[in-house]
Amino acid sequence: MALTQAQINALKTVLIARFSKGLAAAPNNWPSVARKIASGAKSNTYEWLSMFPMFREWVSGSRLHKQLKEGAYVVSNRRFETTIDVQRADIEDDSLGQYGELAEAVGYAAIEFQNQLVFQALAAGFTDTCYDGQPFFDEDHPVAPNEDGSGEAVSVSNVQSGTGEPWVLLCTKRAVAPIYLQEREAARFDAVTSSGDFTVFDTDRYSYGGYWRGAAPYGFWQLAFGSKAPLTEASFNAAYDAMFSCKGDGNRVLGIVPDLLVVGPSNRAAAEALIEAQFKANGASNTNYKKVGLLASPFMVNPALQETP
Repeated sequence: MALTQAQINALKTVLIARFSKGLAAAPNNWPSVARKIASGAKSNTYEWLSMFPMFREWVSGSRLHKQLKEGAYVVSNRRFETTIDVQRADIEDDSLGQYGELAEAVGYAAIEFQNQLVFQALAAGFTDTCYDGQPFFDEDHPVAPNEDGSGEAVSVSNVQSGTGEPWVLLCTKRAVAPIYLQEREAARFDAVTSSGDFTVFDTDRYSYGGYWRGAAPYGFWQLAFGSKAPLTEASFNAAYDAMFSCKGDGNRVLGIVPDLLVVGPSNRAAAEALIEAQFKANGASNTNYKKVGLLASPFMVNPALQETP
């Protein structure tokens, strides 16, 4: 019996449902460190990142108008896909079980990819630049001596030197974020299912695939501190204190309190001992016990060790 369009449409409905099931099942870790920001064009421009929001007393005169830093931070959206092909013979023979599994895996992979994009961006922050033209984790972030953003800038650091696997301390509880997930188009399941399509005629198969469009731009570097030094009590305390005492334009304390430690596979055990153990190995009280939350991601490794999205 000839394959009908109704059979093809029914398969599409089933695969979309399995794709949606995969979307719902995947662990969504990136919202712990990033905020989603909508994109309505080819790219987003983040000139507003040069103005860390702070209140001041208004005694007299006009408001204090901060100057936008020169050079806009523009982040273009990128396209990402994964595709599976279904042979016509498999539809005719009703041999479709494996394709449902694949469609569900595509949905799962869409969320896992967003995790990968965000956490690999954090890991790459030692070389990739943010809104001020410096690497996101850098020793030379320019901070103005005057509250309005004017004057000759001084350098402020949010990085520790080292050569090991990166770990990052973040402040995630503010309305602004250290990193964003910029989304132009949400994850969707596309299909080529018309028997009259030339590709179907030429290859005797129907194509289905996931699609997502967006990027992972950096937000406020002041809300993040990166290190490739060994994760020890001393290096953690130094990073924590650096964020805790961070100052902005006009030498004003920003009031940043770190709340999350993000590590990769090699630092997981050290991080658990540092943050989640109530007592040290020698029996002494651990003053960093539950000081911040802990998140371990398999994507928090040196970018050279894996393919970057």
